[in-house]
Amino acid sequence: MNNPFIHFLETHSGIYLFDVNTNMISKINQRIYKYLSGRSRKEDLVDEDILIIDNMKDMGMLCPNKIEKINHPMTDFIEDILENSLERLTIQVTQNCNFRCEYCVYSGSYYNRVHNNKRMDWDTAKAALDFLEQHSKNSSEINVSFYGGEPLLEISLIKRCVEYCHVRFKRKKVSFNLTTNASLLSDDAIEFFEKENFLIMISLDGPKKVHDKNRTFADKKRGTYEVVIERIGRIKEIAPNFLKNVTLNAVLDDENDFALIHDYFANEPVIKDIFVSTNYVNDTNRKDKITQNNQKNYIEICNEKFIGLMYLMKRVTKDKVSKLVVREVSDIGERIGKRTVSKQVIPAITHPGGPCLPGVQRPFVNAYGKLFPCERVNETCDEMCIGNIYDGFDIESVKRLLNIGQITAESCMHCWAFNFCTQCGVTADNGEKMVPEVRLAKCEAVRNHVDNLLKDYIVLKECGCDFTQTL
Repeated sequence: MNNPFIHFLETHSGIYLFDVNTNMISKINQRIYKYLSGRSRKEDLVDEDILIIDNMKDMGMLCPNKIEKINHPMTDFIEDILENSLERLTIQVTQNCNFRCEYCVYSGSYYNRVHNNKRMDWDTAKAALDFLEQHSKNSSEINVSFYGGEPLLEISLIKRCVEYCHVRFKRKKVSFNLTTNASLLSDDAIEFFEKENFLIMISLDGPKKVHDKNRTFADKKRGTYEVVIERIGRIKEIAPNFLKNVTLNAVLDDENDFALIHDYFANEPVIKDIFVSTNYVNDTNRKDKITQNNQKNYIEICNEKFIGLMYLMKRVTKDKVSKLVVREVSDIGERIGKRTVSKQVIPAITHPGGPCLPGVQRPFVNAYGKLFPCERVNETCDEMCIGNIYDGFDIESVKRLLNIGQITAESCMHCWAFNFCTQCGVTADNGEKMVPEVRLAKCEAVRNHVDNLLKDYIVLKECGCDFTQTL
């Protein structure tokens, strides 16, 4: 038979086959494994094995690689979506910040811009909102997010934008988001954000000695923990019902004690009831690469993830699951449990998973009015710019980012993790442009992660998990 497009997975209970064309997973015996991996002949199979293989073929499995060309299926539709169906825009109201966080992408440790005094003026902000209105004819709901730098340095501009949105989008439902370090979150601002039903994300890494290690004021001499926790406490005092709209963002630095951070978020009275989103220190475009080698932390994280898995199997209650591993545990059900399973998952012309629809999912306008796919990209890389709010989208740039897999087409077309790839244009950026070598250097880590997700899913299914409950 022609070589099937498959990947083998081995767990404690046996060997499984992941079929790339259909996204199906099937347990197989040693004889079938040896045959499909080219280590034995068909004559070595028994009748039952042949029946199993025939049934798999009837389901669309064991076909050869069908991919002939890398081209995103939304390529021909993206222009119309961008022109008529935008639903959100993130506005960088300033490039200045009163903090200097060591791992911030604008700290100088990355091939990116650095903090400066550039602020968005009202004319630019108004033009950005007008741009959103002009490109959202088919959208009934609009979301505007405010970003920095530290956006609260421009609270007056934010208020003016909100007021203008209520006029400009009066026939649409409008919502607002803000990402802040909270140090400038005055009582007046809290009351304003509660009135406007903002969703707010506040940066807090853990207890004082953890938070202050990387998050200092601009003078780099003073830690920022005390003012941040005081401001969060103030929300609790004057607007307790608004806490449901607050999320904490914790950056996990491998040099810090994971167990200490876990205990803090579970028990600190001021914040223990607030949802925590976690990220690891970003190494994309970083000048000095980060190594994760803290074995103590690794063991602690594995222990907490195990408890999360026990929750999915209804063995422990939700309150026992660490806030710091919720996203990683949820990934199993979201990415693997909810995967599309079909005879026709992969067509001949397609694109690996990874890139969003640039300018659609998280469009970002910087303080100069330039448009980017999201706030995570390198603003100094010309290839990341997808237009501006005055001239509109550069559709060719959008399509280039949407089809980032084309720069590594040969490797992508033969990759078993094709459907679960997480790489976008950001992971191909070398600081100046997108290059194949940078993208390919991250491929093995992506495949290892997907391999582990699939194995976790298989083990959980073996133990009776139905993935109907979420974290």
